[in-house]
Amino acid sequence: MLAGHLDALIPAHASVLDVGSGDGLLASLVLARRPDLAWSAIDTLARPVSHVPVQLFDGRRLPFGDKQMDVVLFVDVLHHVDDPMVLLREAVRVARSALVIKDHLREGLAANARLRFMDWVGNAGWGVSLPYQYWSESQWQRAREELGLRMEEQSRSLGLYPWWADWLFGGSLHFIARLAVPSAGARESTEVPGSAPRIERWEASLFCPDPVWEEAYRRFETPEEETRKFRRRLLAVGARSWPRDSEIGELFCGRGNGLKALASLGFDRLSGVDLSEDLLRSYRGPARLYLGDCRDLKLPEHSLDVVVVHGGLHHLLDPIGDLERTLVGVRRVLRPRGRLVIVEPWSTPFLSLVHAVSRRSVGRRLWRKLDAFATMVERERDTYFRWLSKPEPILALLRSHFVPEREEISRGKLTFVGSPRPKTPPT
Repeated sequence: MLAGHLDALIPAHASVLDVGSGDGLLASLVLARRPDLAWSAIDTLARPVSHVPVQLFDGRRLPFGDKQMDVVLFVDVLHHVDDPMVLLREAVRVARSALVIKDHLREGLAANARLRFMDWVGNAGWGVSLPYQYWSESQWQRAREELGLRMEEQSRSLGLYPWWADWLFGGSLHFIARLAVPSAGARESTEVPGSAPRIERWEASLFCPDPVWEEAYRRFETPEEETRKFRRRLLAVGARSWPRDSEIGELFCGRGNGLKALASLGFDRLSGVDLSEDLLRSYRGPARLYLGDCRDLKLPEHSLDVVVVHGGLHHLLDPIGDLERTLVGVRRVLRPRGRLVIVEPWSTPFLSLVHAVSRRSVGRRLWRKLDAFATMVERERDTYFRWLSKPEPILALLRSHFVPEREEISRGKLTFVGSPRPKTPPT
């Protein structure tokens, strides 16, 4: 599970300095997922067996030059040192791009006692120093401000333990984050992360957003959880093999977490289209944003290599006529060897079960995410169920415009990847 979190936070083709790597087991699990990474591991203690090569160091000075590594990684390390700021300053010196930190928060009932117990069980037998340096959120924030670190992504719902243990040893006690470092020569800064995005309007929108649906959507998943989900989808459809200079557009991009997932894989020529200005204004990143109707794309002809849709087509009022208009536009803006990638809800026994459970008030009270899902379904009931009721016409329409490379139905989702069908010459 932790390897999956690191996979989502470490950029593509990065050089990584793993500080306090222990026996290297976690490093080996990450590298099994991410052979694109160049990994260097250091520690103050030599273990009898190590899964990756480990270089010893003195625990204070990182044995690398200024801005020599893309990412410096600390996984449950900083609370083992007497002065975490010493290693954090060194990490800022060595990292070109970011620090990735998994550590603890001294928050909640008896947090210190619970953390000390976990620490002792996990490390006492290895001779690891146990100063029990657990910081509160305010201490972490002061450290970020002092070092000029900018929060890019953070998650506190890590799911590291079985459900029956997570209530005691998980939850608010853990976090994982990616922090952007100041560029070489930049003065330390405490400025607010990211400025408001610039949005190009294609036309005056008649769209009236549903604040209840948007509030439920924000509740359903945190930005970090949604970004990780989108990243997993992109990896599953082979995004690592796409050229890094690909021009990629995301339709129905919402608050832009699909764009963040693409950026985490090394793509920077990105654009996003959505009808909700409120959701677009939540995005912080390099992508060009367009406020407009995905049924009437105003992007230049043959300007994109990939078009991605993460669950937007089922919002169309007419699942056939509006889908036809959207696909015609996508074919126009895609280059001849481009591809369309869509993931949409699909009628399966699994989805029927989810709907049945979400209709139970007890389940909605016990699980906030289920309540958010049920609220979204209620608010978009007409379009949602019209979409689910027409699987064969929708598939036929997709296949008529795109040559399928991948067509998979699983766990209530359709994943479709296809390339534009060549235009039939007039007879």
